[in-house]
Amino acid sequence: MKNRHLEHPEDAILNEGRAGLYNILDFLEAQGSKATVKYDGSPAIVWGINPDNGKFFVGTKSVFNKIKVKINYTHYDIEVNHGDKPAVASILHMCLEKLPRVEGVYQGDFIGYGGGNEYTPNTITYKFDDTVEEDIIVAAHTTYEGEILKDMCASYGCEPIASEEVKFLDTSAEFKSRNYRIGLYIAAARVAAKWVTFPTEEKGRQLKTYINSYIRMGLPLDAAKLAKETKFDKSLFQLYNFIIEIKNMIMEGIVSKETIDCFLDDKKSDHEGFVLSNKYGTYKLVNRHQFSYANFNLKKKWDK
Repeated sequence: MKNRHLEHPEDAILNEGRAGLYNILDFLEAQGSKATVKYDGSPAIVWGINPDNGKFFVGTKSVFNKIKVKINYTHYDIEVNHGDKPAVASILHMCLEKLPRVEGVYQGDFIGYGGGNEYTPNTITYKFDDTVEEDIIVAAHTTYEGEILKDMCASYGCEPIASEEVKFLDTSAEFKSRNYRIGLYIAAARVAAKWVTFPTEEKGRQLKTYINSYIRMGLPLDAAKLAKETKFDKSLFQLYNFIIEIKNMIMEGIVSKETIDCFLDDKKSDHEGFVLSNKYGTYKLVNRHQFSYANFNLKKKWDK
């Protein structure tokens, strides 16, 4: 599986119904999960040695496109594939020059060019204690394994990469505590599920779009109001909010190993969230009313 799009845990009950609920509860209950920091960089960069031909390449997530694959071995390739987006092309040109030629394939978020100490690649502003002396800043978070590029599988987490020209941020995170109520809430959710009506796949997509519109407008996910407007079972939305509470409690116990100050709208904030992975799957844990709302309403800076 490629690291192209991660789901929110609460959306599992809309995507997969009752089966999705039981899997996500197992996911949230599992011990020994691996956590990484979800940096708010843009764009996502994929780079490394292509196992198909042994050549070094850079690209965006379009490296994994099924139809029009955009993989760049040279500066000419970058202009052909990304010349219509000069800001992205400029970033890729620098990445082609500066990213280390190490074995393997990696993915990370581009934070910015060196020479400063404050960067806002997307919605969050990152402030470093000192001026960044390296040429570019990248938050590497995923490694890929496999003998054929298109079939490679993602592994979340990335060992430190040595480089004098790239400042690689430490994306690792650790569990400092776990609220005892998490287990109680999960047990309660399993019981409550017996009386919940779950949507079909098509209806789930519609409800997901509706919920996203609430978040986009900064509105609270009021179960009664959502049930009335969508003409669907109120208990589903209550369960949806319940899973969000469990997710938030888990997030409270995770901390980043990298010391960096984060700001949103000039106010001190936490990181955007975390990516959690275990045998039940990989999901992103994000405070959606804070960060998803901001992402929905801010045009990507690198796409201007």
